[in-house]
Amino acid sequence: MAEMATYRAVAPVTITANAALVRGIRVSLTSAGVCDAGDATVLGEYVTLQAIEAAKVGAAVNMHGGGKVPALASEAVAVGDPAYSAAAGKFSKTSTNATLLGKWTLAASGDGVLGEVELGV
Repeated sequence: MAEMATYRAVAPVTITANAALVRGIRVSLTSAGVCDAGDATVLGEYVTLQAIEAAKVGAAVNMHGGGKVPALASEAVAVGDPAYSAAAGKFSKTSTNATLLGKWTLAASGDGVLGEVELGV
């Protein structure tokens, strides 16, 4: 697993997980005030900066603030590929029924591999 050199231009916030969450996924805030992994058609509000146990708090960053974030891939991606939303809060390079999120700045060799994405570019 690749490790990010830096988080660039992000301000961590604290979120509460509804179910267990892994690092580098997009999550959406529910009406109950907790976060769940986003599906492929949803942008999401936050990206997790760490694994968070169910019903516990942890660090995340706002998806709308831009910056470079950890991104759990759903497929192999290369630096410079566009980053799209994917199922289970993951990121992909496939645009079908997905939302454009930014650009891959650290490659991932396949599903479940952590890379990084520059949001909003």
